[in-house]
Amino acid sequence: MKDPLRTLAICLALGLLQMLGLCAWLWQAGAQAPPWLSLASLALLVSTALLCAMGARRLHRLLLWRRRRSPRPSREVQAERRRIAADLHDGVGGLLVHAMALLDPRETRQRQAQELLEQALLDLRLMVDAMDAMEDALPVRLARLRHRLQPVLDRRGMRICWSVADPHAAAGLRGVPDLPDLPDLPRGQPSQQLLAIAQEAVSNALQHARATTLWLVLEPVDRADAASPGRDARRALHWELRVEDDGCGLPSDPGPAQGAIPPGLQGMGLAGMHRRAHAIGAVLDILPRAGGGTVVRVRW
Repeated sequence: MKDPLRTLAICLALGLLQMLGLCAWLWQAGAQAPPWLSLASLALLVSTALLCAMGARRLHRLLLWRRRRSPRPSREVQAERRRIAADLHDGVGGLLVHAMALLDPRETRQRQAQELLEQALLDLRLMVDAMDAMEDALPVRLARLRHRLQPVLDRRGMRICWSVADPHAAAGLRGVPDLPDLPDLPRGQPSQQLLAIAQEAVSNALQHARATTLWLVLEPVDRADAASPGRDARRALHWELRVEDDGCGLPSDPGPAQGAIPPGLQGMGLAGMHRRAHAIGAVLDILPRAGGGTVVRVRW
């Protein structure tokens, strides 16, 4: 058997049955049996009892250390994550804020250093948020991203256009049309991977694109291969997450073969974004935006 826990449990059950059988035989016929046979049976009974005790101890350890069936972390792990998140926010975050206050934004080099520290502080706060809410759905994570991002955009004179569809939040509200029957929005690790892709796209726009406007869109779209009749709405639609900017756009390099990384984008986290999308079965596309800029699109 492949499951050691099940194998050990079966062996323990057989050993206990053997012990019960030996005890019954010794009780009924032990006095009439030859002495050597009684001694051999007693020795077998003791050895079986020792093996069962060792197996029971091993079974107890396996039950304690077995892989959790639920992906939800235990209370102890959640408490430790919250403690680490608080230490990062109060310790490292405070140091970054203090360092930013020491710089003069009127000088070019100090302004650039201040922007880098500001980006590091934003990444730290998003990391803390992710550690503190592992089971949140994607719209909640994106809302937290906007909350953290808005002060940075205000200081840089940028604006964000926000359009996030949330079927659970819209359900039952007057004046809000019902969304079609859609696959559930991801939670847990898939939600964190999608958030990380959006965060990397926003970070690239802030650092490299010289953009004035950001668009973050989460919406249901028609699946291209679902036009045939007879398919239900759940399979005919899927979700799309887009981060767009009106910046300088992609490099003018015509681009290498399919799957390779353009030289101008190798330092912008593109490999990590593709890796995250592949891990959850999503498709990532990075495209030029009509009118200038870049579109990072994830579909699942």
